[in-house]
Amino acid sequence: MSSTKQFIDICGENGTNAQLACYFTNFEGTGELETVLKAIKARESPHADCLHSWKTCIENQGQKIDRKDFDKFWVSIYLRYDTCSNQEQKQAGKKCSMSGFDYVMQHKKDIWNWDNPALDDLKKFFKLSC
Repeated sequence: MSSTKQFIDICGENGTNAQLACYFTNFEGTGELETVLKAIKARESPHADCLHSWKTCIENQGQKIDRKDFDKFWVSIYLRYDTCSNQEQKQAGKKCSMSGFDYVMQHKKDIWNWDNPALDDLKKFFKLSC
C-alpha cells in the first residue's frame, strides 16, 4: 500500500516509466491551503482577526460556520483589508483577493512568512528525490 509523500513507480504499456507522489496541503493535520496561509501570515491582521468575534456572534445566534469556510473568509479579509494599499483597493478583485492570487503571490510575497515551521513538511516533500 502506498501513502502520501512517497513516490510510486508507474509503468506504462508502451515502456514509459514515471514516478508519482501525492501531498495533501493542511496545517497540523486539518484544513487546506487557506488554513496554511492563515498560519503563515506575516503581517498584523486586525481586520481578519476580528472575524473570531463575528464567528462567536454567529454561533451565539444558533448558526454554525465550519473551519474550512471560516479560514477562507479569514484569508479573504486578510488579503483585502490587512495587506492592500489604498491604491490596490481600487482594484481589489485583481490585487487583493484569492481570484487575484497570482498578483498577490508575485507582488506581495512579504505578507507570508516563508520560514514558518508550518511549511517544513511541504518543503521536505518538495526536496524528495525521485
